[in-house]
Amino acid sequence: MPEIQANTLIQGRTPDEVWTLVKDSSLVASRARHVVAVRPLSEQDKTFRINEWTVLLNGSEVTWRQREAAGPGLQLRFEQTAGDLEKLSGEWSLAADGEGTRVSFVLAYELGVDGLAPLLDPIWSQSFRAHADELLRALTACAA
Repeated sequence: MPEIQANTLIQGRTPDEVWTLVKDSSLVASRARHVVAVRPLSEQDKTFRINEWTVLLNGSEVTWRQREAAGPGLQLRFEQTAGDLEKLSGEWSLAADGEGTRVSFVLAYELGVDGLAPLLDPIWSQSFRAHADELLRALTACAA
């Protein structure tokens, strides 16, 4: 499965302050230009929730439901439970870094079109890289 890794440093914010933002998918998504919607499908609690994401990737709307689980520590893991992709999973993780917080975002995906994977994976990897970078920019904007 192709994997995308991205990270950023948010200056002047503690990991606990940034954690509050990471857990609020709708807030971060509202500042990301390519995210059409994030819709909660389960009761938001301290350990897990299910959200439906609709984003613009490669000029098309792509939708998936993901189960998000918090912990251990300041980590939020997610995994697709239904949607347009064969598989999607990843993780947000936070750590103190000098005068701020280092935020790491990892996303792995599988399109489910094995014969076309050599042609499509580079295009989708570029789109998911842009998705990850935009989510980190949106998170940084929320923290400002």
